[in-house]
Amino acid sequence: MILKSIKMQNFRKFKNVEIKFPEGVVGIFGLNGVGKSTIFEAFAWALYGHVAARTSSDRIKRDKALPTERCRVEVDFVFNKNDIKIIREMVGKNLSPSASAFINNRPVASGAEATTRFVQNLFGMDAKTFFTSVFAKQKELNALSTMSASERKQLIMRMLGIDAIDKAIKNIRTDIRRIQDILQHMRISIRDERTGEDKEEVFLREIEKNTEEMERVERRISEKKVQLDALSKELEMLEKEKDGVEKEYETLQRRLDEERKRKELFDRRMNLEREIAKLRASLKERRENLFEREMEKKKMGEVEKEFGEVEKKLEKLRMEISGVLARIEKERTNMNAIETEKRKIEDRKKKIESLGPSATCPTCERVLGEHYSRLIEKFDREIKEKMGLLSEIEARLKKLEEDLSRERKLEEALSRRREYILKRRMTLRRIEGIIHSIIREIEKEEKEIEIKEKEIALLGEIRFDENTYRNLEREVKECYEKYKLAVERVRKKQIEVDGIKEEIKEIFGELNLLKQKIKELKSRVEEVREIKRRISEEEDRLSMLNSLEKLMGEFRIDLISRIRPTLSAYASSLLESLTDGKYSELELNENYDIMIYDGGIPYEINRFSGGEEDLANLCIRLAISQMLADRAGGEFNFIILDEIFGSQDMNRRRNILNALNALSNRFKQIFIITHIDEVKQMVTNAITVYEDEEGISRVVVE
Repeated sequence: MILKSIKMQNFRKFKNVEIKFPEGVVGIFGLNGVGKSTIFEAFAWALYGHVAARTSSDRIKRDKALPTERCRVEVDFVFNKNDIKIIREMVGKNLSPSASAFINNRPVASGAEATTRFVQNLFGMDAKTFFTSVFAKQKELNALSTMSASERKQLIMRMLGIDAIDKAIKNIRTDIRRIQDILQHMRISIRDERTGEDKEEVFLREIEKNTEEMERVERRISEKKVQLDALSKELEMLEKEKDGVEKEYETLQRRLDEERKRKELFDRRMNLEREIAKLRASLKERRENLFEREMEKKKMGEVEKEFGEVEKKLEKLRMEISGVLARIEKERTNMNAIETEKRKIEDRKKKIESLGPSATCPTCERVLGEHYSRLIEKFDREIKEKMGLLSEIEARLKKLEEDLSRERKLEEALSRRREYILKRRMTLRRIEGIIHSIIREIEKEEKEIEIKEKEIALLGEIRFDENTYRNLEREVKECYEKYKLAVERVRKKQIEVDGIKEEIKEIFGELNLLKQKIKELKSRVEEVREIKRRISEEEDRLSMLNSLEKLMGEFRIDLISRIRPTLSAYASSLLESLTDGKYSELELNENYDIMIYDGGIPYEINRFSGGEEDLANLCIRLAISQMLADRAGGEFNFIILDEIFGSQDMNRRRNILNALNALSNRFKQIFIITHIDEVKQMVTNAITVYEDEEGISRVVVE
């Protein structure tokens, strides 16, 4: 297997990256947390889906990616000389998964689950086994030599999938116990709880017993049917008698209905004649009342004309009052203005008098002198003029107020006259309303008389004999009593018939219950027979599982016995290549202690240098990967080593890298993930991963 390239879009911290991988030893460098291991997590996710991711699906997509953007990984690799392309993505807000697979550009799988099945079938491995074979971590390498022998054995067994066999054996034993429990339960279920008999035999006896009872019930039904036939014939005769009486009654009832209609018409004509007489009397009374009201109206005289004249006088007088009020207001305004002017002149005069003749004029700033006496005279003259104007206004105001008082009294008198006329007018309106009402009632009653007279004319002369009507009523009543007696005889006989039918129905119910019981018993017989058949099947399965448990146990022992020699052979071959033949044999003894042969003599691993110990651990880990790959039957010449340098010094790192370069004939691609930048100078191919200022992981191929 050779990984050619990977494209990541919005996967973890990667926004949009494409990496093309060379063959040989490839170093993946970068600080912790920038996304070195994420490259191979994306590879795993593309192959196997969410089971290969370290978080849930909603945490895989890049945090700052838009909801409309997709999370996508595309990988290209060569496997068994075929070009394989796997594409897996999640789209939309719900992160709907989809995937597809291609061999030599030909589509071979579509859909997330179908693509995962294709990859499993292609490699012959599930996700866990695949990554155990191609992915090795420092803690796994160190553990191989630092663990106790038993712990080392368990780790190797787990990595090689032996625990899956143990799990399978455990599941087989669980199935055996489950089937044994089922068999015990089923064997108990086919036995009667009280007697311990076979339930099939018990049910068959019950079926025979209920069949005999069913035959007795059928005989009872036949007897009841004979009784029913006899009663049904009697009922038929009684119903014929009832029908004859019913027809006689219906004939008499029709004649009575006809007489009743004539009686109703006769009564209607008599009622109409009485109502017309009553209406004529009412008309006479209403016409007399109308005459009295019209005389009252005549006495009222010309109320409307008087009311109109008073209204006009009042309106004219109120306009005159408004005019007088306006003139009074105007005179008072003029009076206030003159008084204001008079006060101003008096104030100016007082001011000049207080200054005296020798004072300076406040206006022209010259000495008043002779001008003083002329100013005083001028002020006195103006004050006298204003007082004269005020006297004239007061005289006019007095005259206007007298006119106003006189007109107010006249308005009051006219208002009283208006109230008197208004009362008379309302009385007239009431009388007129009564007159109109009487006229309407007269017209209404005259119309009613006309309608009723027409109805009498339409009815014409009606002949009705009260004695004939009473005799017919008696005959109908007597016939109805006969009919009731016939109906009662039919009812009683029907009760007898219904009683027999109900008995037959109940007996049929018993019959159906017996049939249902027999049917249920037969069903139980079939159930018991089915359980017996299942017991036979489960006993066969139990025998098969017991054989399978034995075979799986033997297979486990055989497989474990072959693992240690095979693993030792693979590890020895690798160690010989890495040490240029210095050490040609590495062995895991029966206790799974790591032994290295030096000069044909086995020594424990702690006898050798740290670098040689690292090489031995690496050989065992690579041997495990090779065994898994051989078991799958594919070309897995591909390995990923994650942080294998740990706290080793520069010399040991260089030794490991030299050893890995020496393995290029066995592994076409060896990926080394490390945060130790000094190692970059020791590898031919380097890929650096870093974060930019926005926290997006980026890649540089050097």
